[in-house]
Amino acid sequence: MMRIRGLIFAVLAVGCATRSGARRDVLWPAPPATARIRFVATLGSEEDLEGSMRSFWRALAGSSAAHHLYHPVGVAVARDGSRLYVTDQALGELFAFDLTGHVVTVVSKERLGGVAIGVCVDDEGDVWTVVPERKTVVRLSGDLSSLSGFEIKDADRPTTVAVDRAAGRVFVGDTSGTQGEGHAVRVYDLAGKPVATWGRKGAGPGEFFFPTFVAVRDGKLYVADTLNARVQVLDAGTGEPVAVVGERGDRIGNFDKPKGLAFDTFGNLYVADSFWSNVQIFNARGQVLLFFGGRGDSPGFLSNPAGIAIDAKNRIYVANPLNFRIEIYQLVNTSAADSDAQSPLAAGTQGANR
Repeated sequence: MMRIRGLIFAVLAVGCATRSGARRDVLWPAPPATARIRFVATLGSEEDLEGSMRSFWRALAGSSAAHHLYHPVGVAVARDGSRLYVTDQALGELFAFDLTGHVVTVVSKERLGGVAIGVCVDDEGDVWTVVPERKTVVRLSGDLSSLSGFEIKDADRPTTVAVDRAAGRVFVGDTSGTQGEGHAVRVYDLAGKPVATWGRKGAGPGEFFFPTFVAVRDGKLYVADTLNARVQVLDAGTGEPVAVVGERGDRIGNFDKPKGLAFDTFGNLYVADSFWSNVQIFNARGQVLLFFGGRGDSPGFLSNPAGIAIDAKNRIYVANPLNFRIEIYQLVNTSAADSDAQSPLAAGTQGANR
């Protein structure tokens, strides 16, 4: 059985430079296959924002970058790709990278009321995050000027949030603890009124063991059931389990510790696995298409990735906590037809899986 660690080095590709000293592209899959994922950049502080004048003047003055990420975990992006929001578990701050204005705004731990973990952006551009120690969901305007929220006293250790504004629902993943019994998804309305609790500690359908990340799309709730090594799909209206993506194992399409969840514009599911330090892509039927990343500290590679977000242009942002930064990738050379498991996109991966 071929292990993913071996596959990481077999499948990744670093394109040859066209001339001496030119930048080498980092691409997946390997040539001669058509590239589908291209590494774009790393983002750790304002210094990494192209065109940042503050960074320019600090460089002239010889001063260090302000507000550098230390342990990024949650990541969310505005649909138009203009703003990236990152929670830093070590610093306890929420970073807002203005990718068009080239500045960084930081919401302090004190203003948030504690260390924020999960974060998402709703369809209206509001930012939602969770503060486990205060058992609080915090809601901020997209420009971070206003802050509100609600307590979730029925939760044990809430860490992740997804919002469906059209349905008026807020979904909170309760990771509890190894000995705790609160492993569940808790559902609230937009004002914080409890609506339902789905699941309990266990390994059966609709049961969870550390639901660390959640995402909602097209009437379905996707839950990273981390220590059960799977992604569970629930009906977002009733909580009934409707599908499972992946299982424990060391082959492509398997997981060890799945965490961050996101979708591209074709409806494909991206899952970051913190143990394998990669991101796997699945189509709407749960068939694996491709993976990218791999363990390492070079640009484009990952060390225990956590959250993931994708904007409307299919630019992909992955929290890379042990490398102290966000990795940015771009989906390229891909159409809706490539979501078919028999497409060229999936063919090389399916073959390497055996």
